[in-house]
Amino acid sequence: MKLTLLGTGVPIPDPARRGPSQVIEVGNELLLIDAGSGVLHRLMEAGYATGAPRSLMKPLRRIAFTHLHSDHITGLADLLWTGWIMRWWEEPPLIAGPLGTARFVDGLMAAMSYDIDVRVKGERLARESLVPRVEEIEEEWSDEGDGWRLTGFRVDHEPVDQAFGFRLDADAGSIVISGDTRPSENLIRHALGADLLVHEVYWRRGAQALRALITDADELARRNTVDGYHTHSEDVGVIAQRAEVRHLILSHILFRGGTAADLQADIEPRYQGTLTVGNDLRAFPL
Repeated sequence: MKLTLLGTGVPIPDPARRGPSQVIEVGNELLLIDAGSGVLHRLMEAGYATGAPRSLMKPLRRIAFTHLHSDHITGLADLLWTGWIMRWWEEPPLIAGPLGTARFVDGLMAAMSYDIDVRVKGERLARESLVPRVEEIEEEWSDEGDGWRLTGFRVDHEPVDQAFGFRLDADAGSIVISGDTRPSENLIRHALGADLLVHEVYWRRGAQALRALITDADELARRNTVDGYHTHSEDVGVIAQRAEVRHLILSHILFRGGTAADLQADIEPRYQGTLTVGNDLRAFPL
């Protein structure tokens, strides 16, 4: 089993850190958790696909969305349409996500209806090979494959009321993806004893300093909301320590003017396991 960080960024554009996404290779299958901007090209850079027809190296079994914030889903169209046009599959990957996912996919198909019509007529592509089956999830939703089990659990990202993390258990070990969340007791419970925990983070002192400079009331309220539904660098170490995870991997990183060393300085006194400040295309075999 291998986890690869495809995108470790946030909505702020950064060529080095694309939209949030991670792919897990387990046995002969791939599971994709979130599909932020650039996911298609990161999959190719990671060696899971080429530009040739039928060139997806392993079947993409499932795409699972933690929530429907734009930075976690905008790469889906690129991936689905390329897989369709390049005939990477006869049946598209299954999609799992929170309430609203089916409406999102239906809307995407409606927005691209002209393209779908002309490709079906002109290129003899089957619409059935593009449109994925969607399963909307609740607490303790699960999916199983050959020697693995994927479980969804709720996290706290209010005012986003439909937000989830995922845990994958297989013979080789366990991987937990936090999704976007403030500190969550439910996440700690589901991450207990995991080999890898991929958790979002922002640098607390940098965020605090930036808020102190804001004089516009609306901008300050917006920044308080954003910081308030994410997890800062001092809390994330406590979370990982309480969950007794072996390896904490930071992703969806809001540096807020800081550096990887600033994050490490906040986390290392609070967490005794292995710590990695993630980068795009960093891989973690189990």
